Formats: sequence, C-alpha cells, structure tokens
Amino acid sequence: MSGVCKQALRSLHPGMQNAFVIGVIVNSFNMKTIDATRTRYNNGDRGVWTFTLRDSEEDSINVTVWGSEQFIRRLSSNFRIGNVVEVINPKVLERRPDDRSEIFVPSVSSACSLTVNEGNALVQIHDAPTRAKYEPLLMLPIKKLTGLRTLKCIFENLEALRDQYVDVLVVVTFISDVRNVMTRDGRSIKFRTFEAVDGSTDKAVSLMLWENEWIERAASWEPKRIVLLLVDARVAYDNFRKKIVLSIVRKTMITENPDIPQCTAMRNTILQYCNNDIMSENFVTPNPDTITSVMTIQQISEKLNKKPKQGERIQFATILKAYVMDMNVESLSPAILLTRWFVCSLFSPPSKVIADNQDSCMNLECPSGNGTRVPLNVMSLNFKVNLKDNTGYLIGCRLFGDVAERVLGCTANEFQAMILPQRTELKWRLALEKCDVRLHVLGPTATFPNAIYNILSICRIQEDDDTEDTEDNELINNFVSNDY
Repeated sequence: MSGVCKQALRSLHPGMQNAFVIGVIVNSFNMKTIDATRTRYNNGDRGVWTFTLRDSEEDSINVTVWGSEQFIRRLSSNFRIGNVVEVINPKVLERRPDDRSEIFVPSVSSACSLTVNEGNALVQIHDAPTRAKYEPLLMLPIKKLTGLRTLKCIFENLEALRDQYVDVLVVVTFISDVRNVMTRDGRSIKFRTFEAVDGSTDKAVSLMLWENEWIERAASWEPKRIVLLLVDARVAYDNFRKKIVLSIVRKTMITENPDIPQCTAMRNTILQYCNNDIMSENFVTPNPDTITSVMTIQQISEKLNKKPKQGERIQFATILKAYVMDMNVESLSPAILLTRWFVCSLFSPPSKVIADNQDSCMNLECPSGNGTRVPLNVMSLNFKVNLKDNTGYLIGCRLFGDVAERVLGCTANEFQAMILPQRTELKWRLALEKCDVRLHVLGPTATFPNAIYNILSICRIQEDDDTEDTEDNELINNFVSNDY
C-alpha cells in the first residue's frame, strides 16, 4: 500500500487508486453476518459494516467494510460515532441513483462511495492533533436545512406525506429502557424507544432506535436538554402499530444538539412550560395553547385503560369541560407548600424537595451544596383538585407551581401568609364552577403506578343560567347540601 496520498472527500472520483481519506464517523450501522453457504467461495461466514464519514461542513460519504465475521465484529465494536479515522486504500466506486441500496444509507454529498475489503484496505484511528478540526463536524447538519417540518405539520398531513422523507428538529422528553424483540427467523434484536416534542403541538412523537450505537448513546440523553435533528425521517405505515407514523429508518441521519440557532430556541421553548417538579422529569409539559382535543372523563378513562403497544406509553393532553368539585387549599398538610433548592435546579434539574430541617442543598455538585454560593430556596404551591363532568370523576388532579399561582392569583409566599378564611375564599373562586381545564395525562409507569393528571390551566366558562345542564345542577345542589 505504498504510495497512498491523502485526499479530501470532494476530490474523490470513481476508480481512484491509493486513496487515503480522514474524517469523523457521524453514523454507524449494526454489522450484518452473511451465512457461508451464501458466499461465493463458501469459506466461512462473512460480515459487513457500513458507516458515514465526514471531513468538512459540506462533504460526507458512506463507507462499507467487508471481511470475515470476526474481522467485522472487531472493527465495528472498536470504532464509534465521533471517532476520527483514516480510511486507507479503499475502492472508490460511483454511486448510482437507481441502486436500491441507496435507500438503506444516509444521503451524502459525495458522488462516490468507499468499499474497504479485509486485507486490501485499512480503517484506523487518526491519532494526531489535526483530529480537533474534524470533531466539531459531528454537531453540524449533514445538509442545508431548507425544508424543516414541524410535528404539527406532519401529524396533520400523515396521509399526504406517506412514504416521504422529512427533516424535523425535536426535543427528547422520555427515553425507555432497552428492550428485546424476536424476529420471524428467531433472532433476538435490541431496540429502545424515545419520545420527543417540538412545541408546535401538544402531541409527542414516539420513535424507535434499532442501531446499537444509537441505543447506547441514548442512554446518556437528558430529557428536555437533548435536541435531535432528524434528517430523512420517514413517514410510512407501521405494521406493528397499525397506523401511519414518523419513523427513524436506516436512511435517517441523527445529529445530537446540532450547532444551529433553532436548537437553543427550541430547547428554551420546551423548558418554558416545564415546572421544576420532581415528577416532571418523566414528561415534558406541553404549551396549553396548542391543545385542541376535547374529551370527557369517560373518554380519558377509556384511553388510559387501553394496553399500550410494546415500547410505547400512554401520554396525551386534552381539554376537559368539568366542574371543580374540591381543591385542598384549606388543608393543614405541609405538602401543599413545597420548598426546593433553586440554585441546584439550574445545574442538575429537576430540583428536589427539601425537608423542614434542611436549609440548603446536600448535592456537592451544586454551588449551594458545596458552599460556593449562598443557599437560595424557593417555595411552590402543590394542590389536589377533584373534577366532575356528566361521565365521571377525576380525583387528585395536580395543580402545581406557576400554574397554581396563576389560577389562584397569588404567589406561594402570599398564600403561606394567609389565614384559613382567606384560603377558603380562594377556593370558592372556582369551587362548583364549570371550567375549561387543560390537562396533561400520563398513564401508569414503573415509576408512577397511578395515572397523573397534571393541570396546565383552569378557566371559568361563562354560561347563562338557562343553558346549564339539569343533571349538573342537581349534582351541585346535592353536593352542597351533603358536604357544605
């Protein structure tokens, strides 16, 4: 292999000899094994591994490595996304647009592809100071983003977009554990699901990761903090879910926290509606203004009682027209006022509730906990609300934090200073009134065995007396006479 010379990806042409390229691995597929009986010379099982390489903001190429199963297994496990590598003496082949294999690899800028054959070419780590210029390429979009779509647009046009590829920017809100599924030919393969939102709609998209590299990388994703750019995600019919969905496929390129202005803006948009709540780490609070679905309590219950598909969980937002039957603002329980470490929440959210006998954080990674900053604790309102409509009850809905302050018209500190009659007066601003209640509903999980009904807003519905429902009037009269 003497005589190889370094080439930029943009300078490659089909048939080039002694090529030598350097770049950062931005995508990697699971290796595949080919049975020896299917190979030309029947000389043992073969393996194949494909990855995507990039050496500049504009230039990228797909690389396919062939060899013995042992060689490919070792190579694919030694090189990871983010590694800067040298590809020495590969075959430089022309890409053909009509080649069916093109739909199973990411779209790249190069008109060529590289093939590495065991014994004739090499892939090795580029261990030199110049690797620093390649590493930032991992956070740049693989192409110009001229057609980003919102989830709202995709959800509203699923049929029209069917079998098309779309680019979308989302914030991860939930990551599942790794699961296994058996294929029809008896193989056990791993997958991991995650949920994501973009603030354009109250709905979250559920996506599956099948490639081992991305399954492992997802383990370190921090919900609400990790933004993903999905280039060439596919809108297609899912036989497993029996509906048209947005999916991550082999052609999809994932960029974590891409270095684009939209990334920070989207993360801030999502965080704007998230309470610093010990439960909110498991889901992201949607913008109540994006909620359009109207449901009854019976419909909410029916949806919660449906068994979710493997890898999915029940989570939705809805508008409920219901009466506020009770609110525990008169409770003597200390749980209605929660004190949290404010500074800690800025460094390792969500912030945690502190005990009465603690006045600062015990987390040494927090500036307040390690003594470099004065402790600063904040108080939050935390109420339980019971709702009723013609179809049933919802008991123990959560009214928390800033939402509770807006609904009651007072801060947590002002509420703490109130005497009981003043708190009772707050309650009767909404009690037995029919309201527009925006709810975020999370089905039972391993962490929280009971469904969570998170109230995002409550607004009284102004109705004339003659339009009041007779059954509701009777219900309220009985409620007042029996309990008040």
